[in-house]
Amino acid sequence: RDSEAVAVATIGWFRPGVNAAAHAAGITAVLEPPDLEADGPPAALPLTRPEATAFIQYTSGSTGHPRGVVLSHANVVETIRFMAEAAGLTREDRVVSWLPLYHDMGLIGCAFTPPLLGAPVWLLPPDLRNPRHWLELVTQVGASFTVSPDFGYRNCVRNIHDPTGLDLSSLKSALSGAEPVRLSTIEAFEKKFNLKNIVAPCYGLAEATLAVAIWPRATPLRLDASGKVLSVGRPCRGVTVRIMPPAPDDGGPLPANGEGEIWVKSPGVMQGYYNNPGATAEVLRPDGWLRTGDLGFVDADGYLFVTGRLKDVIIVGGENLAPADIEEAVDHLPGIRYSAAVGVDSERTGTQRLYVVAEVREPGQTPEALSHLIKQIVSRVLATCGHRPARVLLVRPGTIPKTSSGKIQHSRLGHLLGAGALQDQIVHGPGAHGGA
Repeated sequence: RDSEAVAVATIGWFRPGVNAAAHAAGITAVLEPPDLEADGPPAALPLTRPEATAFIQYTSGSTGHPRGVVLSHANVVETIRFMAEAAGLTREDRVVSWLPLYHDMGLIGCAFTPPLLGAPVWLLPPDLRNPRHWLELVTQVGASFTVSPDFGYRNCVRNIHDPTGLDLSSLKSALSGAEPVRLSTIEAFEKKFNLKNIVAPCYGLAEATLAVAIWPRATPLRLDASGKVLSVGRPCRGVTVRIMPPAPDDGGPLPANGEGEIWVKSPGVMQGYYNNPGATAEVLRPDGWLRTGDLGFVDADGYLFVTGRLKDVIIVGGENLAPADIEEAVDHLPGIRYSAAVGVDSERTGTQRLYVVAEVREPGQTPEALSHLIKQIVSRVLATCGHRPARVLLVRPGTIPKTSSGKIQHSRLGHLLGAGALQDQIVHGPGAHGGA
């Protein structure tokens, strides 16, 4: 409805869901490949201009309703050029991807880029239930390049118990992006599959077409002075990054190592949000700078470090807490499948209260075992950020809301908690049926 589409092209197995969505949006033309076949020769493609709209790419919606990002042909082509250069991707590479084509990394990074370079690409269905199938295909075709969010590599470490038969020695680079990149995940993945300097952090966003910075191939990783934050590399060729105070009126660009909002200027910066000039004006300045809404800093050598999302920061007693740090600490507990940390406003204290929601691997555990797990979570969080959670909720698998690309929807989770909408999913904690 938002895109004003008049037709949808899909494939048979996906059609039932598309039919329902199309009907709700008032679209009557749902087409499959046979419907698009012509009896005669195909019509000549129309000539276009670099500045003409290529397509509308929707944001993941991690901090709100997905918005339609209008990209020109020049945005896409220039991004592919500097992205391939930064990633070291050439026609000699062999690419394997399981990422969905409605995600910018899957569409532009893996479906568009390899063919334009002349490199072969193998695409797996995005609803991959067993991560082993991904690595089996890498082994089978001798892939040199693949890409995934952090959770994909984490799933391989957790759920592939026997790596026998998997040979990833052909890999030259495995990019990790789209969500916070964890050093612990990279180390565990490379150790399990006998790799070194292969998994490379990267950073980008839909509003910049895709890429902003990519860690170079076969290069040891770089940590900040605290030893906690990984660099995603220097900005790609033609891309400029500046770090600004979250409130722009507070002054100009911050010095090296100063943490603030990441601003980007590049040939990939979008034309704007479709039919949404108000939202466009909030993030895209007249001088071409894009406010990303992400927090980070650039060190003295020009390396970019991403530390979180401006809207996701939890403020407890005047101190800023990064959800990603808390979530990584909790996720390392054996009984936890996935976790999310959010700040819930408290009228009584005038600040936020730290809530931790954790999906358990085995919801049917005894109350004693679940109580012990909560104590472990509290201990981990306290050691990580110096604050005790106001509330810890153990919930069923699949409860934490995520975007189509796997990002946690912290804002939505906060609203669900405030509305008491998770009560039926709680297995232990305040509000649980029979829980403490």
